[in-house]
Amino acid sequence: MLRYASRAVVGVGASTLATTAFADGKEPPLSYRPPFVAPQSTNAAWVQSMKEGKAMMGCAVNSSSSLVAEICAATGFDFLLIDAQHSAVNPETLRHLLQACHAGGAKAFVRVGGHNDRVGIQQACDLGADGVLVPCVRTKADVELAVSCCKYPMSGRGAVGGTRSVFVNLRPQLPGGFGKLFDYVHNGNPTVVVAVQIETKDALENVEEICSVDGLDIAFIGPGDLAVDMGLGRECGVPACWGDPRFGAAVGKVAAACKASGVIGGFWNSGLEGTIPQGFRFFVVDDDVCAMQETLAKNLVGFQEKRQTALAGLAK
Repeated sequence: MLRYASRAVVGVGASTLATTAFADGKEPPLSYRPPFVAPQSTNAAWVQSMKEGKAMMGCAVNSSSSLVAEICAATGFDFLLIDAQHSAVNPETLRHLLQACHAGGAKAFVRVGGHNDRVGIQQACDLGADGVLVPCVRTKADVELAVSCCKYPMSGRGAVGGTRSVFVNLRPQLPGGFGKLFDYVHNGNPTVVVAVQIETKDALENVEEICSVDGLDIAFIGPGDLAVDMGLGRECGVPACWGDPRFGAAVGKVAAACKASGVIGGFWNSGLEGTIPQGFRFFVVDDDVCAMQETLAKNLVGFQEKRQTALAGLAK
């Protein structure tokens, strides 16, 4: 009895374990919780679900706050986009944001500095991101470099030419979830989702070649920069540029290239009624800072009106 009872589990008294053990004639288990399953291990199936028709909606995180990130994730977004390109995010902050995102149950993507940001891509992958979003690409070669930084030269899509560095990874799921480090090196390539932004005139012109890159999962339209780089922002103004037929044609060209190559089309756009029918399936539909600003401003107007009414009543 003492031998069994000494195997206490956190939150379960030794006497309870001993009673259970002798009740069924078996030694109690060392753990009552199921094995840990790394969230990244489901990424290949998650990507496949979009190819089969599911549309995933995400929220950008620009506040650099792990509390806000966890709230956004727990609210129910399918993924968060941690914006290391435009926000104050250092490696330690990034670790906290990724942990908060996964704690809230969402996939975690990191927008890095660009295809030349090898360190940023490496940090995102090693710290546990489900995927990276690479901005500012212009050519097939740019995308090949980005994919190369995400993939080990081992097996799977994108492995040929892969240059991701191998180290005793800092990903929180290692050694749990993926087993030993070198098992992960052999089988980990499908766990990193690679997305690039089509947000330049050159990328638009080269989009068919870009979508042919082995290992690319998502081609994502950045509508603001794309319209500006096409000259539509200057010519038509914002937001009128997005209603210009030339921008509509650009969106159609990206959609067609994605469909032809089997790459998932993505869009920073909440107008799902028009973009889902075109084949887009990966959307950033909100932003934490903008959502807070809009909600606070709306709430403040309501409070100001109540204050005005209350003070007017005192004056009568």
